[in-house]
Amino acid sequence: MLDAEWTIQEVRIIEIADHNLQNEQKYVEIVCYGGLKGHAGPLDGQYQFLAVKNRLHVFNKFLAKRDIFDPEIEFASLWDTVYPAHPLSSYEQGKDPLNGDNIWRSHRTSRHSATGEIITAFSAIDIAIWDLRGKASAMPVNQLLHGGRTELEAYVSCMGSKTPQEAVEKATYWYDKGFKRHKCFLPHRPVEAAGVRNNLHIIERLHQTLPQDAQVMYDLSRLSDQLDDPSTRSQRLSWLNEQVKEMLNYRPVWIEEPVSPDDIEGYAMIKQASPEAVLAGGEHLYTRWSLKPYLDKGLLDYVQCDPEWCGGISESIAICKMVETSYPNVRVVPHGHMVLAASQIVAAQSESLSPFTEYLYQVIPDRNRYFTYAPEPVNGILIVPQDPGVGPALDDSKYKIIRIHKDEE
Repeated sequence: MLDAEWTIQEVRIIEIADHNLQNEQKYVEIVCYGGLKGHAGPLDGQYQFLAVKNRLHVFNKFLAKRDIFDPEIEFASLWDTVYPAHPLSSYEQGKDPLNGDNIWRSHRTSRHSATGEIITAFSAIDIAIWDLRGKASAMPVNQLLHGGRTELEAYVSCMGSKTPQEAVEKATYWYDKGFKRHKCFLPHRPVEAAGVRNNLHIIERLHQTLPQDAQVMYDLSRLSDQLDDPSTRSQRLSWLNEQVKEMLNYRPVWIEEPVSPDDIEGYAMIKQASPEAVLAGGEHLYTRWSLKPYLDKGLLDYVQCDPEWCGGISESIAICKMVETSYPNVRVVPHGHMVLAASQIVAAQSESLSPFTEYLYQVIPDRNRYFTYAPEPVNGILIVPQDPGVGPALDDSKYKIIRIHKDEE
């Protein structure tokens, strides 16, 4: 006999908007027979929405009438059930698990690979399942994971600075609000003749202006476009090597994604040229198997796998366990374009493994708009939500449901 309260009845997507039918967002919603609902979202754009929507039949087929605490419905097990002939461990050999293509040094035409987009759909399902588990247990997810941290230091990501003055103004503003750590996205690309020098002007101004206890990370992810063009690859890698070497004089906390996500050879070349460089990456990698070759080669010092993209909460915890067990000098700081799942994961880890969390101030407030409250850091400290589930619940007084997508097969 089914325990209706904890047994999955349906997986669907709800589209919601404010009372003026503006500011639409989409969420995965998993409903139990007893009425309990788990959510994940808002979904990250049309790609993730379609990746879930096009697989609602599959998710309902394999999840309906399953107990929410069944470990076989967690990310990796669910993937193996749906795709038994396409193991995720293929990533460890540099192969795409669905199509078998070589991925190392491959060039992505969009933020995520085609298989990566599917993994983001499974990630959303996994997060909604953990939301259900927390609600059923009347506990926040981090406590289900035996975590106990209630406050997390946050670093703020400052996107969009084009000049040294603009970068300094943003960094100073957030430092004065209590954020000792902040991340700057360097704007000048390899195609620019004075790119290295112009980026260094920004770094030097920040170094000269900010107080001594301020710490800065630098994100180079927007500089590596077209790095895989064979005709210019050598020149661009040389440029990036020069950029990284010059940056080391300013002691950055880390240098993030200096080359494209799948360019393991590029990471190795930079580490070989600058062994002391502290490199961060993994935001655009999927699963522990995709990440492991980078760690085995000693190419990453900070792991940034995003729970909404890499396989959900289940896979994020597996990544944390792998790093803690096998790579003691590596730290895990999940990318957090949505603060809820990331903060629950960090709160379940030791401070030595996951020292802080990310706050994307230009993104998070909008994504938080339909929750009962908006978890945001104050004076650089994020109070970990203690609500049952992944975080605060959706507040139905703030929105209207404008559409429900169900399994139509």
